[in-house]
Amino acid sequence: MSINQHQFEQLTEMGITLWQHRTSGTPSDKIATQPKGYLNIDLKDLASQQLFNDIVLAAGLSIGEINHQSDHLNLGLFNWYFTEKSSTNEIQWLEQQLFTPSITEISKSPVLKKQLWQLLTKQIQ
Repeated sequence: MSINQHQFEQLTEMGITLWQHRTSGTPSDKIATQPKGYLNIDLKDLASQQLFNDIVLAAGLSIGEINHQSDHLNLGLFNWYFTEKSSTNEIQWLEQQLFTPSITEISKSPVLKKQLWQLLTKQIQ
């Protein structure tokens, strides 16, 4: 069951802790399924792009609620990784982790935009 940020905050305020089922296995087991080659993230640059702001708003968040990590953005409900350009340029969702090409690449491709919106609507409702 997935919940939105507002629901998460309400449950947390009521003292209800949430947990996620994590599959057991070694980190090397997951390397094969996760895209490699993450891009450096500059949250300031991302925040200046309309598509990124639209995605953040659609997730019910604000820029201030996003935690910038070394190789990804922590949006509370999921982690967002930006991958290097590849021949497939696909969007993936694995265990509350979103893997996408850069926002610039997504904004240039109607197919990637559609895929991202469909995936987000399915995962964060």
